Amino acid sequence: MRAWRVNELGHPSVSLRLEDVADPEPGPGEVAIRVEAGNVNFADILLCQGIYQDRPGVPFTPGLETCGVVEKVGPGVDVPIGVRAAGMSALPRGGYAEKALLRAHTVLPMPADIPAPDATVLYSTYQTSHVGLFHRGGLQAGEWLLVHAGAGGVGSAAVQLGVAAGAKVIATAGGPDKVAHCLGLGAQHAIDYNDADLYATIMELTAGHGVDVAFDPVGGAAGDVTRRLMAWEGRLVVIGFASGTVPSYPANHILVKNYSVLGLHWGAYVEHGGRAVIETAHEDLLRLYRAGSIKPDVTATVDLEGLPAALEALEHRKVSGRVVLVP
Repeated sequence: MRAWRVNELGHPSVSLRLEDVADPEPGPGEVAIRVEAGNVNFADILLCQGIYQDRPGVPFTPGLETCGVVEKVGPGVDVPIGVRAAGMSALPRGGYAEKALLRAHTVLPMPADIPAPDATVLYSTYQTSHVGLFHRGGLQAGEWLLVHAGAGGVGSAAVQLGVAAGAKVIATAGGPDKVAHCLGLGAQHAIDYNDADLYATIMELTAGHGVDVAFDPVGGAAGDVTRRLMAWEGRLVVIGFASGTVPSYPANHILVKNYSVLGLHWGAYVEHGGRAVIETAHEDLLRLYRAGSIKPDVTATVDLEGLPAALEALEHRKVSGRVVLVP
């Protein structure tokens, strides 16, 4: 089979090689799949360079999350052969390949009638946004929701889920095309953070109320503005730091405004007894998908040969929504 391999750590533009390798064999707690689709993630750029939290050692195939048909299972695994499953890859045999391994305890079944690109995006991207907004953020209908990077992967999912929940959604994005993308997803308001004074604009939109829930995968300067925008008893959900800078949230400010700062490490739920949280979100996402209330924001698909260009576009913030690998 063909797989992208990293034999020496480095930027994907120099470290990735498309090679013929043996099919992966599942060990205990692992599932072997024929890959149908997988998310193209910024985290895999870091993985190739050896600066991501998972460091499998070379050689390895990146691709941290993927979806496909189960062909084999390892000892002690009760996932049925022949079903479609999505899950987190069992490195070093990641998803940027024709076949891959999944960690069995992360696997969720995906209905066969859902297109594979949609299925893989519903898995982790929409899961992250759903758990962040509802399990952590407690979002309610009628509340003001601020979504940073609303044209990005988890951001676009958060916009759609917020709209479906009846929230008043404000999205931020960089540039007029991405602002238009957020509005196309259903956001009631979208702001170009390159041109606008975010604090003044959002306070005016909310008539001085501020935002009840903030979904922040950006951090940096946006994170500092966000804390100032929090309404009384607001919930600021920290998703990540795409800006590269980790913000600070002064405890006296949290106390005076009586808001909460909540972290979300979605991938760790299954490691901390949180499988029920994931399954509840999964059921609700399938319900919303079948009702037409959400539609995974897959803006492009690429084959194996197209992966390096897709990673480059993602790194340079030229991507809206999700790019999905379809081997």
